[in-house]
Amino acid sequence: MHTQPIENSQSLMERAKLSQFYQTHKYRFAVFSRFLAAILGGYVFTAVFTSLLSIILPLKKSDAVLLSISLTILVYSCVFIWVFAIKSLKRIWITILLTTTACALCIAILKDWL
Repeated sequence: MHTQPIENSQSLMERAKLSQFYQTHKYRFAVFSRFLAAILGGYVFTAVFTSLLSIILPLKKSDAVLLSISLTILVYSCVFIWVFAIKSLKRIWITILLTTTACALCIAILKDWL
């Protein structure tokens, strides 16, 4: 009978440690996911957006490509800042995936790939 309170206090301590471990890694995962979204997601979105922009700009082809590549730095920087300004990770990933897919779909339609 005397072992029950000791076991309960040990299990409470283990739960507290597990909860602290979970909270620490949850925060680290959130930060890592934001960096992943900013670096990889931002890169893919910027590449697809730049391709679409070079197609739809009403300029000579070489001028359209140069202008769109010049705007790449601005677009990528804005995406990177936006990722860390939004609170919801789910919203970040959904927005990046949907906008990238929409731009890629527009490219496919304009190039008659579909």
